[in-house]
Amino acid sequence: MMNHNEWPLVLFTMLSQISAGILVGGLILWVTVKNTGDPNLESLKKVLIITAIACMFVALAFSFFHLGNPLQSVYALSNLATSWLSKEIILASIYLFSLLLCYISLRYDIPHRSLFPQLFIASLVTGIIFLYAMSRVYMIPTAPLWNTAATPIAFFTTALVLGGGSVLVILGLFSFNGNPVVDTPSMQTSMFYLISAGVFILLLNMLLIQPDISSVAGSFMAPTIPQWLKTFRIAFLLAGFSLLTYWFAFILPKEGGTASLLMFLAIDCLLISEVAGRYIFYVSYFRVGI
Repeated sequence: MMNHNEWPLVLFTMLSQISAGILVGGLILWVTVKNTGDPNLESLKKVLIITAIACMFVALAFSFFHLGNPLQSVYALSNLATSWLSKEIILASIYLFSLLLCYISLRYDIPHRSLFPQLFIASLVTGIIFLYAMSRVYMIPTAPLWNTAATPIAFFTTALVLGGGSVLVILGLFSFNGNPVVDTPSMQTSMFYLISAGVFILLLNMLLIQPDISSVAGSFMAPTIPQWLKTFRIAFLLAGFSLLTYWFAFILPKEGGTASLLMFLAIDCLLISEVAGRYIFYVSYFRVGI
């Protein structure tokens, strides 16, 4: 059973990863978009950046709930040279600041709207480094299940799956409100492939890279993870991806830019699966040695 004070970490890590994943999805959209003169494209940029900012604000708010005394968080910065936690805090702050600069340049033309592409790329790069630092916080020698390549891979696949899913939902909401971006079908196609790549890597990570708890426990007492919980996670992952694939193959070609309820249901299933996976990640913690 996971401690109740670890739930804020679930939300902090996942929301941060969704934020960075939205930027990955946004980059793919800008690369693939053809009608750059569409006025709704500017609105889409603003909504994506605002959503990424909101995810980070909420993520940081939840991170403070994990601390017994939030005022002591400043001491985590005292060991920046060797502490991945210190690096994570600094990078989270820089990432959020860069996102705010992106929005200000786009919305208020400060310092200038023409700087948005450079600021966007800087935010994306900072976000990726931030996610890597976040994964390194958990890769400690005394936590064998966490101290593997499976940890950063899991964090980045969450960014791809749920970040791409968030962009897909936002595009659907634009269509639902009667203001679709002209290239919405091609954009949604790009997001489907991004999510598909994330799901594929996630499954490979689970099956081939993530060590089994019995193989690393040795003589130490390891936690027991219920099989039903693992099955629950896989079931929702496969259900979500199956629904999304059906939507992509049979509904999207007919409706063009679509706000299909099936698409929203698919993303909900993927979200539930990822929450279950992150719960399993934290509940699997145990120490070996000292």
